[in-house]
Amino acid sequence: MAISKNRKEGLVQEYADELGNSSAVFFAHYSGMTVSELERVRDAMAREETRVEVVRNRLMAIAAESAGKPKAVEILDGPTLAVFCLGDPTSPAKTLSGFHREIDRLVVYGGLLGDESMGVEQFQQLATLPGREELLGKVVYTLQGPITGFVGVLSGVLRSLLYVLQARVDQLEGSTSSEAA
Repeated sequence: MAISKNRKEGLVQEYADELGNSSAVFFAHYSGMTVSELERVRDAMAREETRVEVVRNRLMAIAAESAGKPKAVEILDGPTLAVFCLGDPTSPAKTLSGFHREIDRLVVYGGLLGDESMGVEQFQQLATLPGREELLGKVVYTLQGPITGFVGVLSGVLRSLLYVLQARVDQLEGSTSSEAA
């Protein structure tokens, strides 16, 4: 279906804006997917701070050049579904990889991570990495260990001091009761 020149210019600008704002972009083949499957993917990916768009490769290539991401031009191949990641790209990569296992017609064939291109292998590696929240949790746990140990040492010293003081009190009470007798 032919579209007007103004609409094409609008799409190029829209794609360029999305490329400029995205931390990562994944490109996937979607041929043979039903509308309901595509909507399920869009809905799930929307919760991941992403935007899913069926793109025209020629217009995406023009947008990539104008956005300063020429490596995208080398990747584009066939009917393309673009997933623009606004935040951390690991979670959307995991979700997209999960959809591939469920819908075999959805196949990621490449993408951009920042300004660098990535192939299928790099995408799969990204999909297996822990997410930002999980990494932050591990950092907090790692930092918490030494602090907990330090608090334990300090409380042990205070406990020992209290035992010594209590023993001295008991000793003084014992000596005053023996002197009174």
